[in-house]
Amino acid sequence: MDISARLARSFPLALAVVAFAPHLAFADPNGVSCAEGKFGDHIENGHVVGDAGSIFAAKKAVYWVDVANPGAPTAVTLVWTVDGREVQRQSLDVGQSPHWHTWGMRPLGGGTKVDVVVLDASGATLKQDSIGSVP
Repeated sequence: MDISARLARSFPLALAVVAFAPHLAFADPNGVSCAEGKFGDHIENGHVVGDAGSIFAAKKAVYWVDVANPGAPTAVTLVWTVDGREVQRQSLDVGQSPHWHTWGMRPLGGGTKVDVVVLDASGATLKQDSIGSVP
């Protein structure tokens, strides 16, 4: 097989390596990530329960997060914004686990829209989420 045929056959593999290499080269094995986040109005058996209707009827929101932490125990911060105004920052302890479940709660008063940003210990955003009242 001549060189041009070898190059043509190996090109798709080389392209795949180049496409994925940045993700592999810069992956932080000690980094914290947020696999999932959900709103609800209460916790049952370690999981959040409720929907937009129940949250705004109860005038409180619970935000549940599933955090992957391969490293030492740390904390994440929930930044709560109600109707466009930051109202609270909650620090939540996170142990070493591929699925550490934790949650925060916030009274809403008469608020109609809630935003939560999950930050790691360095202040980097892991997840953003929002929910609004049902008409």
